[in-house]
Amino acid sequence: MTGHPRLILLDIDGTLTDGETRGLDLELLASLADLNRRARRRPELPAVTLCSGRPPAYVEAILQAIDGHMPAVFENGCGLYVPAGYGFLPHPAIGDGSVIEEAAERVRATLVASDRVFLQPGKLFSLSIFARDPADKPHLLAWTRAALGPLCSRVELIYAASCLNVMPRGIDKGAGVALLASHTGIRPEEILGVGDADNDLAFLARVGRRGAPANANERVKALVDYVSPYATGQGVRDVLRHFGVLDATKTASA
Repeated sequence: MTGHPRLILLDIDGTLTDGETRGLDLELLASLADLNRRARRRPELPAVTLCSGRPPAYVEAILQAIDGHMPAVFENGCGLYVPAGYGFLPHPAIGDGSVIEEAAERVRATLVASDRVFLQPGKLFSLSIFARDPADKPHLLAWTRAALGPLCSRVELIYAASCLNVMPRGIDKGAGVALLASHTGIRPEEILGVGDADNDLAFLARVGRRGAPANANERVKALVDYVSPYATGQGVRDVLRHFGVLDATKTASA
């Protein structure tokens, strides 16, 4: 990809923020909101949106905080939140959702009932499984496989920074980017993506430019074009500067 990207696509937890329970970087959110306001005035400048595993309502709230107007990916590719018209569009491959409903029943009957895990509230089309004891996170994959049994062949199990996601088979953040591209007309190769964890690999592999904060795992670092020496929000600032987005936007709008 030559020139500046047409769209900036950010993961939330571990990238834009420090993760669950941690305070938000309000200065960074304000800077991204400024980029979005400038992009509305000058369509040739890139807007900023989100590609997150979080539920739709949370993605909506963070998109409001950055004054976003472009669609955002929620639940690791399960759908798009579209600010124009206040729309929530599930991915066409989701189907009737019965597979995830059955998976939730099995996880609740075994892992939740034994108080080893809890499920993140608010998910509509997927599951995010958290270990009660964070030290047990490495065991989540084996525990979940045992709980799901033959249902494993019909879902995807993908680690995020702090949990294990159970996804409908064929759905990931890469599928979310494809849906976003179809909805907006912006080609994946025109997108700059920033992420940190395994569930970001599928979308980072599709976009034209890729960056990661210092806290990203080694698989993400091996994939991206630039790894910031700074973690999370400071890393996002640095990645945007590295690719000329912040400076280019300020110069163009001066």
